[in-house]
Amino acid sequence: MCLSAVGKNFRKLTFEPMLNFFNLYEFMNMVSWYSENSDKKAENIQKGIGGKINTLKFTFPCNMTTRDDTERIRLFGTGGKLLAALKRLMNNLKNLRRLELIDLMLDPKEAQYLLDEVCQNCYENLKYLCVINTTRVQYTLLHIGVFINLQVLIVSPQNLGDDNIELLCYTNLKHLHILQNRYTPNDVNIKPVSPQSWKKCRQINRVLRVHLQLESMKEKPLIWQKGAPVKTVLYNSPHIGANINQLVMSIELYKNTLQIYGHLNVPRFWSPKSFFNRIDSSLILLLRECPYISTLIVTERISTATVLLLAFTGQNLRYLHIRGNAVIIRNDWPKNNEWSEEFYSWLKVNCKSYKLVEQEVSQILGYQWHFLTDKEFKNLNINLHVP
Repeated sequence: MCLSAVGKNFRKLTFEPMLNFFNLYEFMNMVSWYSENSDKKAENIQKGIGGKINTLKFTFPCNMTTRDDTERIRLFGTGGKLLAALKRLMNNLKNLRRLELIDLMLDPKEAQYLLDEVCQNCYENLKYLCVINTTRVQYTLLHIGVFINLQVLIVSPQNLGDDNIELLCYTNLKHLHILQNRYTPNDVNIKPVSPQSWKKCRQINRVLRVHLQLESMKEKPLIWQKGAPVKTVLYNSPHIGANINQLVMSIELYKNTLQIYGHLNVPRFWSPKSFFNRIDSSLILLLRECPYISTLIVTERISTATVLLLAFTGQNLRYLHIRGNAVIIRNDWPKNNEWSEEFYSWLKVNCKSYKLVEQEVSQILGYQWHFLTDKEFKNLNINLHVP
């Protein structure tokens, strides 16, 4: 009754992870049935249900699949009809502009036909596509290169390959997010796209920007994309901290394109107190070698002197997000031969309190700047699409 009363006004459908697959299956089929029979002249059929839907988000409850192998087999066994209902629903939503399919973990044979109907109906309309963990194993999703007016694409590294990158070259894609989440497998050998394909892509689509993102509750390695026009390297995990290897890799691969680097979330790991074991000098190196960095996010222990040096060193630094509880009041930097006595005196004087640091950084950046509380840091929202 509710669907027939208000269904014609729906603009967005969101299916969050749920345990009751039967209700999910029945609801999707019901929306599809109304859409398929909207042209029939029966009195009991409401017209226009689902016709205005432009956004569909479907997230499979992958947390259920990690309990044990038996549970996973049972769930994937029941996924056949659920997948068919999802494909039927997508076929009936002719005006989709935004589509998100998250953690489906399909067999490659099923993934091969997943977006057939969407490609046929929405290859010109779709602007935003998110397909995270479509398969568990490495499988190149060719369909993602068909949508000629796509602006934003979010995809997992195991579903990228040379073939679909070549297709994406000839679209209007502006932002490619290569995202690894907590369910992206660690036990599968995921091959990055070849540098040759990235080089060709950069030559054809000069506006494309790549964002490497890793979201996980546990430690896992980032899949680096050599030769890609990477604008962002962003970690979101309480158990992954910055280290010299990550920073050096970012410098070596993306020194001329990197604009955003950082670690979100409050760390749950031990952070060294000694200056020589901390990441202070590595962060300064990052800003020196990557002159286009405009946003830096720091969650680990650094000193007040380092905060001042970060603000001073970043040539194009605009947004400096630092978790205040991790900052210690200290000047543990030895005098650099490149520093004048006046500069070193300024550093020593202004690193003695948080208030002085905030005043000096505000003056350098040109707006009222402050250290972030843990609550503010957790709620931090970084706009990766800023030009």
